[in-house]
Parts: sequence; C-alpha cells; structure tokens
Amino acid sequence: MKKLSLVAMFALGILSPISTIQANELEVSGNIGAASNYIWRGMTQTKDKSSVNGGADLKYNGLYVGTWASNVDFGTQANFEIDGYAGYSNTINDFSYDLSYTKYMYPDSKDESDFDEAKLALGYTLGDLILGTSYSQAMYQEKGGDKLSYVEGTASYDFKILSLDTSYGDYEDMGSNYTIGVSKPIKIEGQAIKLALIYASFNSDDKDIYKDEKNLFVTAKYSF
Repeated sequence: MKKLSLVAMFALGILSPISTIQANELEVSGNIGAASNYIWRGMTQTKDKSSVNGGADLKYNGLYVGTWASNVDFGTQANFEIDGYAGYSNTINDFSYDLSYTKYMYPDSKDESDFDEAKLALGYTLGDLILGTSYSQAMYQEKGGDKLSYVEGTASYDFKILSLDTSYGDYEDMGSNYTIGVSKPIKIEGQAIKLALIYASFNSDDKDIYKDEKNLFVTAKYSF
C-alpha cells in the first residue's frame, strides 16, 4: 500500500493551505455502484462478469481528492483495483475544465502493473446537449512499460425521459472504442440512482495481444 500512501501525501499537500477551513465549507460525497460488466476504454476488466464498486470524494472550491475501488478479473492474481486521484475543476459560463492526476493500483497482484495518468477534460453545455473531450497521458508505468496516451470525445443529450450518451476514444498502440447508451437518473428520498444501458465496441490495434470486443451491459450508481 506504499503507493496509496503517496496519494494521501499528495492530497494532504493540496489541502494543507486550506487546513483551517470550517468543516461545513467542505463537500463530502460518495457513491456505490454495480455493473453487469466492468468496461474500461472498451475492454472488459472482469472477464465479462459483474462488478461492484464504490468511492468517496472530498471537495473545496474546485479542489478535490478521492478514491474509488472495484473488483477485477484479468485471469491473473488481481482481484481488485484501487484508484486514488486529486485535481481541480471549474465552470466558466457554459464551459468546464478538469485537471486531475490518478494512480491505478492492483495491490494483491504482481502480474498487473500499477500506473499513473494526468488528465485534462473540457466540456461545453448547450441547452440539453453536453459535449466533452479529454486527453490522458501516462506519467508512470510500473516495470518500465510504455507510457501511453488516451484521447476521448463524448456527447450526451437529455431528452427528459432519458439521456442518449455516446463516446469515441483512441488508446495509443492498443485500439479504439466507441459507446452508445441511454441513462436515467432516479430520485429516491432526495438521493440519486443513475441507471444506464450501454453498448461498447473495442477494435484492437494488435489482435495478437488484444482481442476485439463487443459488449452490452447495464450499470447502476447510487450517489450520496
């Protein structure tokens, strides 16, 4: 758990200038989710089996730190993934931006490589249409692996009854993917549960290493 400690130190470094803030000025949130398949950048992380996940975030004036965890299955020793992240996000009129740093960790496995990514995400809201784009760059790769980049574009339109969500991404030297799905937030006693049905397709750049994938899966996320 040494790398997780580094995330905690990074978080404390960001929050130290605001250590005297009143507790009621901090925003604390959490989420619990489940999915019939854990899909990441078009690829299954659970060998097409279900996943359970959850996370927690602490935010102040755009600064935030958080953690998220899920079960995984790559056919190796890894049984779970833990992510730690920190960043800053803000909205200016209809534009938004988010700069973050994330550590992806597999503490129970020597087979899966931990890695870090820096990410810049931009968004624009035009009525019921939300457009987004992001660029992620690996900053550290355990065992000296390649530091790959990932570019993604997203679009979502709220039809009130439900939202139509799409994305297209390209993962350097690995492959491209796209998703199309529908989602619907449901309020229960003031809390939100977001349900989604998603189709994902992954086209591998090197079929000797990564196979093409097509998946239809459902997700549910409870935020509090």
